[in-house]
Amino acid sequence: MSKSAGHPSHNLPSRRALLAAWAILMALTVGTMLAGHVTSSRSLGLAWTAALLAISWAKARTILSVYLNLRAAPRGWQSGFNGALIFLLLLLLGLYAIGAAGLIPR
Repeated sequence: MSKSAGHPSHNLPSRRALLAAWAILMALTVGTMLAGHVTSSRSLGLAWTAALLAISWAKARTILSVYLNLRAAPRGWQSGFNGALIFLLLLLLGLYAIGAAGLIPR
């Protein structure tokens, strides 16, 4: 965007930052495929599920920070989004663990 259009661009990520984030996201996607055993139909188990959720956290943080430019937001917003993200991922891990332990009927 040009500055003459009335849109400030001083806080927007650079092209280099966007490309670096894209490369990180692609590497994390490969990590997701490896940790998720995409060619297998067996259950992952708690450790591999936790690894997948950790990779998901890293991907979400990259998207929030760079592509949605949360890095330029006040610290409270950053902490709030990070806290909500961690809460959701831990909730998913907990639900998986409960299901894997057989505490939820199928």
